Amino acid sequence: MQVEITPCRCNFPVGQEISLLVDVSCECTLELRVFRLDELVFDGSSVLNPGSNQLALPAMTSCGGYGVDCVFKSANERAEAHTSFVVGASPVVRYGFSCNFSSDHDIQNEIDAFLKMHVDTVQFYDWSFRHDNLVSPSTSYVDMMGKVNSLDVIRHEIAMAHEKGMKALGYGAVYAASSDYWKDHPEQGLYDGAGRPITFIDVFKIMNIADAGWRKHMIGEYSKAVSEIGFDGIHLDTYGWPKAALDKDGIPVRLEESLPSFIDECREIMRLQCGKEPFLVFNNVGAWPVTWTMRSTVDVVYCEIWPPMTRYRDLSSLIGLCRTSGKPVVMACYPKAFRLDGARRAIECQLLLSFVIAMYGATQLFFGDGGAVITQGYYPDDSPLAPWQLELVRQYQDFFVRYQDLMTDIRLKDVSMTHQDWDNPEYRFSCPSSPYGEGGKVWCHIREDGLRKLVYLVNLIGNDDLWNEGKSEPPVVDVTVDVLVLKKVHKAWCASPEGGHAVLQGCTSICPNGMVFQCSIRLHRTAMIYIEEER
Repeated sequence: MQVEITPCRCNFPVGQEISLLVDVSCECTLELRVFRLDELVFDGSSVLNPGSNQLALPAMTSCGGYGVDCVFKSANERAEAHTSFVVGASPVVRYGFSCNFSSDHDIQNEIDAFLKMHVDTVQFYDWSFRHDNLVSPSTSYVDMMGKVNSLDVIRHEIAMAHEKGMKALGYGAVYAASSDYWKDHPEQGLYDGAGRPITFIDVFKIMNIADAGWRKHMIGEYSKAVSEIGFDGIHLDTYGWPKAALDKDGIPVRLEESLPSFIDECREIMRLQCGKEPFLVFNNVGAWPVTWTMRSTVDVVYCEIWPPMTRYRDLSSLIGLCRTSGKPVVMACYPKAFRLDGARRAIECQLLLSFVIAMYGATQLFFGDGGAVITQGYYPDDSPLAPWQLELVRQYQDFFVRYQDLMTDIRLKDVSMTHQDWDNPEYRFSCPSSPYGEGGKVWCHIREDGLRKLVYLVNLIGNDDLWNEGKSEPPVVDVTVDVLVLKKVHKAWCASPEGGHAVLQGCTSICPNGMVFQCSIRLHRTAMIYIEEER
């Protein structure tokens, strides 16, 4: 029996009926249960016909992530399927990309793929006519990288994205111009220490973000993209270099000092010119200059990660810094293993990477184009995923939605470096463990809030700690956890993208340090354990 279940929107307003699309290959009975973390909030059954069935569930009254577990039964077969959905405003932004705007582009397939991965915001990459003249004067045109685009396709995809509750953002570089524009406005350019105009990949002239003329011009272009094409806002891109340069008069310009005010000016002027609040994302390439820009009026703190930030602990430290902004955090991490390594090692890399980013409360930009992964800086050079890889990625994305309320809870404080190893008796692990993601060990990331305890486990046995290198499928290991508690345990459960949700049958005993709750799980790649003591 072939079965599949997908939410019909990327999120549902509080009080609105939940709609799910269920595809089955034969007539069958569906038994369905909806959970909010470990709480059952709805169960029911339906008879389904072969093909597509739209299923209506009652409205949910609380914001958050919900999980859906389904059992399908026919006369001779039984199958299971799972999905999840978001109700109300989400504390994270699930960012995807679109880069094919040719006349034969299958828009429906792309939107369907976004829904399956719970993407709620889409970056339209390199949709523009020219980086300094975004809206093409003709419907069909060739962009600055030689890609053929259609404004009709772009507008249609934006409309379809809006129907599903997704935001659509137009890509817009903040300082890139064509040579023709620079020749007409050399006074707006940036120059190196030798007085030469700065050029990127021999195509784009780099303009002065502090120059009033350039600012006025580009903000006007962004406003046209929103007003004339229908975008909800702009993805403001940089290239990470230059960080400092000379203006036309030879005066040094330090870009980190100018970028926050440019972002704020974009918001203020676009609000007036477009008649609505623009959604703005700024690309901190290599995390530069995030400490400046995250305090601006950007809606999302977005960092594109490159060397020397090569290890898992680099990501964890950066996400921790970015989350102090109080805004959603997106890590643009492009797993190059899909381009340079084998299919199995590539997907193992991505699954571990996405879980690490999620357990620190952020999301990853990596998926789009109808079922592909970004592996390098130019998005159209993406790598399509095989069906079995897509299914594994989808399991993880379903998991992140289902448990987003815990994974983004700022009340749960990181105690990983103070509550395990050496003479810290609070947590003990039976396996080779690490509090910060060392290769060859199980990464034990711990968060606490009073009587609530959350332990994330990432199996790095047999692998290194480099986030952008291919990985071997880790061995399954038995992990026993001893947790020091002050009161009896009210509830304990574990959840994994691979193994579903299960109540833990732990035991409590007295030890020299007090009372210990002990539980055990079988760990494949990743899992989390939740323990709550009695009030």
